[in-house]
Amino acid sequence: MTLENLERQLQSLEKGSRFILRDDLYDLIELEQILEKAAARKLKIALLDTGIIPPEKFEPLTRYRFSLYTSVSVRTDWQEFRRLSLLLRPRNCRLLCWLGGDLKDEAPILSEVDIFDAIIASNRERKPVFNQLLRLAEEASRAETCFVYYHHGNMEENLIELGLKNCYLHVSNRDFEEEAEIMLLDWLKEFKKKGGRLLVHVDRVQSFRFLKLLSQNGAFLIFSLPPLEPDSQLYGLLTTWKKKKIPELAYYLYKEIMA
Repeated sequence: MTLENLERQLQSLEKGSRFILRDDLYDLIELEQILEKAAARKLKIALLDTGIIPPEKFEPLTRYRFSLYTSVSVRTDWQEFRRLSLLLRPRNCRLLCWLGGDLKDEAPILSEVDIFDAIIASNRERKPVFNQLLRLAEEASRAETCFVYYHHGNMEENLIELGLKNCYLHVSNRDFEEEAEIMLLDWLKEFKKKGGRLLVHVDRVQSFRFLKLLSQNGAFLIFSLPPLEPDSQLYGLLTTWKKKKIPELAYYLYKEIMA
C-alpha cells in the first residue's frame, strides 16, 4: 500500500481505532509520518517487528505512542530486547513478545520477563512442555507482566494452574467436550481466586444456558459466529459482549483470532 493510500485509510478510521502495521513496509521517515498522523487522529498503532530495524533506530518513532509486537524468531540476540525495553518503556510505548518453539530451562526470558509488557505463547504449532509454561506464567505474574496463552485442542486439567494474576488463557468452545461445563466452572472459581482470566472464543453455536453460565462466572466471551436470529437469547448475549472491551495486552494482534 502506498503511503498516500495508507494515510487515506487512517483518515477513515474512528477515533480510538487500532491499526496494525508491519515495520518493513515503509522507511523510518515514513513510519514516523504515519505515527504522527495516527496520533493526531488518536489511533492506536500496533507495529509488527520484523527484526530489520536496529533497536536504537526506533528512537525517533517514540515521540508517538505505539505497541511493538516482537518475537524470539525475528530477534535472536537477547540484548536487542533489553535495548528495546530501555528505549520504549520511558516513552510509554509497549513491548510485547511472541514465543516460538520450546522453552529451555536456561532461556533468558525466564529470568527477564519484566522487560516485556506482555508475553504470548500458543500450542497451535508445537505443544510446549507444561512445567516450562507454568514457570513462565509464575515469573510473569510476579513481575506484573501479562502472560497470554492460546490453548488449542482438548481441555487439559493442569491448565487450571495457569490462572494466575495477569495471566490470560484463551480457549475455543470448538474443543469443549460434554464434561467441559463442570471443569470450566471449576477453572473460573480458581482464576477468580488467583486473579487470572479465562477467555472463551465462541466459534460454534452452543446452548445459551451454558454460555450465560460462563459469562456469569467470570469468563470473557469472544464471539465469532455466523449471523444469528435477532430475537434469540444468544443474539442478545452476543450483543452484550461485543460492547465489552478487552485489554490490548490480553491478546495477540486480533481479538477474535485464536493465535
